[in-house]
Order: sequence, then C-alpha cells, then structure tokens
Amino acid sequence: MKRKWEERLKNVDELASRYKRKPLCPVYRPQLSKPWEPCSVWKLFRRQAQAFNYAKTCKEDVHVFALEMNTEDGQRYYLVTTYTEFWFYYNLLVKSWKNFMELNVQLKMS
Repeated sequence: MKRKWEERLKNVDELASRYKRKPLCPVYRPQLSKPWEPCSVWKLFRRQAQAFNYAKTCKEDVHVFALEMNTEDGQRYYLVTTYTEFWFYYNLLVKSWKNFMELNVQLKMS
C-alpha cells in the first residue's frame, strides 16, 4: 500500500516538473487556420472506446474527458481535446456544465 502511494506521488511530481518546463499556453487562439500552427482538436463521442480509438490517432497531446450531462437518461459523452483547448472552453462554461472527469487509461503503443 505504501509503495503504491509513493509511486503515485512520484508520478504527480513528474507531471508537475513537466508542466513547469512546458507550461500551458497563456494565450489560446481557437480554430487556428495557418497550416504551420497546431490543429484544433475538440471532438465528442457517445462511446468511451470510440474516444480512446480517436485519441490514439491524434498527433497532438490529447486527453479523454467524460462529460456528465444533466439529462434524464444520465448519458455520458466523451471529449477528446488538448489541455489548453479544454481549459480555454471550460472557463467559458456555465457552472451546471462543469461536470468533467479526465479518464486516464494507459494506451499501449504498438
């Protein structure tokens, strides 16, 4: 148990140092149109497997988020995007729509 906790702390420290070296962009320009600039990635899926399959094909450093919508059936949607783009749009959302969870699944590289 203690070893698992130490491993998690080590992973958090590694992520923190990575973001210190390469922080998120302070200014985000959505829907960039110049071919030499990074593409905008924001894609919703109804199935988790579809979202992870799409994320595997992206060249950008994308992540999968689960969005719980306030619907009667409790349907979840899965969003594939970058941290920078996610944070930009997340800050614009009304509070009732801020029900996101990042899904952290280790993807096998073939």
